[in-house]
Amino acid sequence: MGFIIVMMSRGATNVKRGSFNALAANQAFWIVSVIRSDISRSIGSVEAEFDGENIWNGDTEFKVNIEGGTASYLIEKSGSKKTFVRKFVASNTGTAFTVSDSKRQTFGDEFLSDLTIKLNDDNSYLVSITMDDNSQSSSGIRNFTWTSSIYPPENKGLSEYWVSTLSN
Repeated sequence: MGFIIVMMSRGATNVKRGSFNALAANQAFWIVSVIRSDISRSIGSVEAEFDGENIWNGDTEFKVNIEGGTASYLIEKSGSKKTFVRKFVASNTGTAFTVSDSKRQTFGDEFLSDLTIKLNDDNSYLVSITMDDNSQSSSGIRNFTWTSSIYPPENKGLSEYWVSTLSN
């Protein structure tokens, strides 16, 4: 009987671990997807206050100018919990967007522990997200880190594309 109880408790722990991994990975995926989408649509301007190692840690705004407005990110803290916040503010000048299209989205408020964006020498961005299940620390379920590289679009005109294509 004791053996069955031990095996059932291990099974419950594995279910909790699997549930955390699935939910946290889904939250990390959405955060990276949002950042990747904005940077891939950027119109040449990304503004952020990086520290001495070219790392943004969420204390200041990270702004990406995209067609139709500006997407900005920050990390809101509430006690030990953190939330990734994306604000889109429509420019309302010469685009199909209106001020009413402006919106605020939040992601990762359940497990987000840390999020950094590092500007690399090749102008790519390394996004590192740590998800943590604080409520399960006694059962050994702790955290994992999701990393992803994001490359901004190259500002090459069509003529440069054809020159590079034809010369190969």
